[in-house]
This record gives sequence, structure tokens and C-alpha cells, in this order.
Amino acid sequence: MKKYLFTIVALFCTTLLFAQEYMVVEGSNGETAIFDISTIRQISFIQDELKGSGTEADPFNVAAAVEYIKGLGADTPSENELFITGYVRTVREAFNVQYGNAQFTMADTEYSMTTLTFYRGLYFGNEMYSDATALNVNVGDKVVVRGKVVYYRGTTPETVQGQACIVSINGQTEGGGTGGETGSTGTATNPLTASQAYNIVAAMEGGVTSEEVYYIKGKISSIRYTFSAQYGTATFNITDDGTESDKQFMAYGCYYLGNKAWEDGNTQIAIGDNVILCGKVINYNGNTPETANKQAYIYSLNGATAESGQGGGGGQTIIPAGTGTQADPFNVAAAVAKCKEAGTTATTEVFYVKGIVNAEYTVDSYKNATFDMVDTEGASEKFKAYRVKGADGQALKEGYKIPKGATVIVSGKLMNYNGNTPETAQNSGTLISVNGQAPQLDGEEGGGGGEAATSLTNGNFETWANNLPTGWKSASTASSATLEQSTDAHGGNYACIVKGNTTANKRLASQEIKLAAGSYNFSFWVKPTSENIAQVRPGYVPVVDGAVGNYTYGDYTTLSAGWQQISYDFTLDAETTVCLIVMNPKSSNYSSGEDVIVDDATLTKK
Repeated sequence: MKKYLFTIVALFCTTLLFAQEYMVVEGSNGETAIFDISTIRQISFIQDELKGSGTEADPFNVAAAVEYIKGLGADTPSENELFITGYVRTVREAFNVQYGNAQFTMADTEYSMTTLTFYRGLYFGNEMYSDATALNVNVGDKVVVRGKVVYYRGTTPETVQGQACIVSINGQTEGGGTGGETGSTGTATNPLTASQAYNIVAAMEGGVTSEEVYYIKGKISSIRYTFSAQYGTATFNITDDGTESDKQFMAYGCYYLGNKAWEDGNTQIAIGDNVILCGKVINYNGNTPETANKQAYIYSLNGATAESGQGGGGGQTIIPAGTGTQADPFNVAAAVAKCKEAGTTATTEVFYVKGIVNAEYTVDSYKNATFDMVDTEGASEKFKAYRVKGADGQALKEGYKIPKGATVIVSGKLMNYNGNTPETAQNSGTLISVNGQAPQLDGEEGGGGGEAATSLTNGNFETWANNLPTGWKSASTASSATLEQSTDAHGGNYACIVKGNTTANKRLASQEIKLAAGSYNFSFWVKPTSENIAQVRPGYVPVVDGAVGNYTYGDYTTLSAGWQQISYDFTLDAETTVCLIVMNPKSSNYSSGEDVIVDDATLTKK
């Protein structure tokens, strides 16, 4: 498809000295260029063909990138990084001494009117530019850049400040930077170096905590303190080689292995230790790149992780998340941190906490409930819902069962009872919901809305192995979609991206589950990954001897920009082994076949 993205606005003139005719041409983004009329006559008109998909293997050209950016709307940064290729049109700043970044514009051809601004971007490997940088850009160079993009003030398509970098210049992909490591992405398998983290965070807006969770590796270069008795955190600096410098990255208010509070008995850190940090980051006061206070932990220490049994961490490692409000509850990790911060005196404020039930609980004659909550199955960090009741302090129904694995939300004042038990303070706790339903109260009839099919594994998508969510890859052919982990979660830290396809329906399928005869409700939360139209369709399929039967689906739901809950009821006449299905339909007149994000799935027996 070809688009004409320019307007000829003004002016013809003839210089008396050279008798040469010129034309001034203004592009759709406000850029102007001057051409002699003979050149214009030769090329007749200027065309910008949209090419590429924005991936590393197939970068957008500038025209396609600009079209994509305009679709975001004014001042809305893209959620994902894009790869963009083009030629350098103008160099505004090859090297900014103060900020260590560069600015230039890109276009598809010498005559293209559509340009994109590489705005205060970084060098190879997300490193800052320096006066020692060996390779720089010049007008006419072919470049590939990577980063997030924005339609600044609705007038200028550009990369987001400090969140884009050079991938290649005239095909060259190495060189430049100080201690850089091209290709580091900040993941557990490919962490940022300390210097890369310093440069990236230094380019962030001061005082703003990142939404992203980063993994950062380095050697401890200096230690501020190894144990805060009040907060259970440590603060220290890391560099690439363990040598102190003016550009140390600070691990500030950092938890220990396994996202646990530090204790006097913990193995202590020392200068020269190799660490990998995991957490959110902030450019504190605009001049100190560091981990956000109490939102990061030591993922590994000298090669040992919590999962390997070192340091007493054990279990899953979960980042604290949520603000503790009804709309955005704490996860268990955040609730535990808040309890430890409060100490043995209960908070005056009421907080909301979301997690899964660690062991089945049956309401007794006291008509309240006490149970432990965790973020994922097998996690060692627990939060106790202590003697919680129904809304407005109403008694729960005796005999009401809260099953193991149920997703619950509780509210109450928080405290660290006796200094060792994070919990809701006595007589302050409320059981808000069990698997999305209000709990059964004293005097109500029925079997209890909390009864759930507990064999739905990892409905909150917090646990992953081999790049797949545990419990969400069937042994049969029911699973057909490509799945990716996402930190854009409805609850907790992670969700699941279900990749779409323009020519074929794609399915997220649970592992095979044996269900008794009866009626069930399958629900989940979902959102599109872009502004484009997307749809999903819930359902299930019976599986016999590894072979799938006929798929049964509910209604299509067209997705809006935010999270929305999908609910699907179905009935089984006999005991059946099934896979639960979230279908991402192919491209059509009502669906784009684009990616969607799924989180917080539950299966409840009615």
C-alpha cells in the first residue's frame, strides 16, 4: 500500500544570479525541504511506501513508523519497543555532553517528506554517547534504531527520550559505549549491566518509578548498610567491575534473596560479590539512578538464587505490586512489606489484599475465617487473613468452604503480629470475594459460592517455566497460540500474551482437567495490546485419550482499551476431561487478529 504524505505549500522563485527555479515542500509532520524544479520534474512526485512490521527481523520503514505513531494519539507512548530503519536526514545533535545522548531525523529516501526524530536517544547497547565514541552518525547514513515511540504533542513523531538506542549504522552493530553489551534487554536471561542500567535510568524523568521490572547485574562496589532492622532492607552500589566510580548504580532499600526481608542471620554481602538485582527503578531527585525503595530484591548472589535454597529464601520470587486500594489491591508480597513497615501496631488505614488460598478452610461456629494467602502455589511468603467476616461485619455461614487455590480479596488494617506474622488486625478484616463472588453469609441458603474446581493451575499466570505459563499448555492439539509473558498484569506481576494471527484462529488452552458432572463458570480478565480492535471467545473442548472432540464456545466479546472480565457458563452431563479455551479469532471485519493479554482466570463450580 502506498501513501502520499506530503503537501506542496509554497513557493516558486528564481534567483537572478543563477536563473535557477526552486520549490519549498512541507511534509505532513512540519518538516520542510528545498528542491530545484528540475529535480522535481525528474521525480514527478514523492511516494512513501509503508513497509515492515516493527520487529527486529522486519523493521518499520520511517513512513510505516510515522503512520503507527500517529495512530497512538497525542503524547501516548507505545507499550512495546519498535525497530525502525531509515536514512539520516539531519543531525541536530551528534553528541550532547550533559546528557550523553544524540538527536537526528530519519527519512526513507533523499526526497521523502515524512521524517521521524530520534530524540535524545542512546548509543549501542543503550549506552550513553561519549566524546570517546568511535562511530557516530552523519547525514546519509543508513541506521536501525530500537525503542518506544510517541506522537509528541500530536505534531512530532519521535522516539521517547532515553528509551531508544542505535542498533546499527551502515550495517555495523558493534562499537561505541563504555562497557556496553549490545543486545542486553534487562530480562533474567539477559540482564542489563550496571553501566547500562545507570545510563537508562539517568535518562528517565526524575522521581518517576518505572512500570517495568528490570534485571541488573554487577559487582558490589560499596555498601551503605547490609541490614535495616526497621525495614528489613539493604542499600549498596554496584558497577560492572566492582570499582567505585561516579556512575555507580544504587540498590536502594533492596530486599534479600527470594524477595525476603533481611535478617541478622542472613548471609551478608561483601564488596566484590556478584549480584543480579530484580525490580523497578527510579532516577531519584533526577540525579541518582537506583532501584525503587522496597520494590527490588537480590535475584542471585554469587550465582545462588532463592530457588537453589541459598540464603533461606525458598519458594517463588515475587515483586511487590499494587497500591492497596480496592481498584488496585496489594499482592501478598506488597501486603507483607506493608505489615513489616507497620510493625506490631496496626495501620490506621484499611488496605485491600489479593492472593490465592494456601489451604482449604471451612467456616466454623465462630462464623469468621482465618487462612493463609500466597501469590503463587508453593510460594513461601504468606499473608494471614485473620478472623475475617463478610461485608459490614456480617457473620459468614457455618460450613462455608473456602477452597485451596481460590482467588480471594480481603481488606483490613495491617500489622506484623508479634513481629513475625503479617496479617489483618483482629476485628478489622473483611472477606470481599472468593473466585470473584461474595462469600456466603449466615442465614443465606445454598451450597456456597466459593466452591471451586481447584485443579485450575496458575490461573493468575504468575508461575512460568521454559517461557510458558505453568498449567496453560495442553498435551492435546487444543493449544495453538504462541504465548509470551507480560508484566502488564491485571493482578500480581505477570499475565499471558496470546499472540494473534491474521489467517487462523489461535487458542490459549489450559492443561487437561477432569471435572465432575455439573455446572461451571469459567472467567478471566483480558485486554488488547494495542488500540486496534480485538476479540476473544471463551469455551472448552473435551479430550479423550489425547484427542480433542468438538469445541464449545460462548459469545464473541469485542475488547476495549482497558481490562474487562469475560464470564462463561457451561454444564457437563458426566465426568469429563476438558481443556478450557480462550480463542483469539483471526482477522475479519470485526477482529484484527492482534495480540491480547489474559490474566486472573478462575473456574468455579456453581
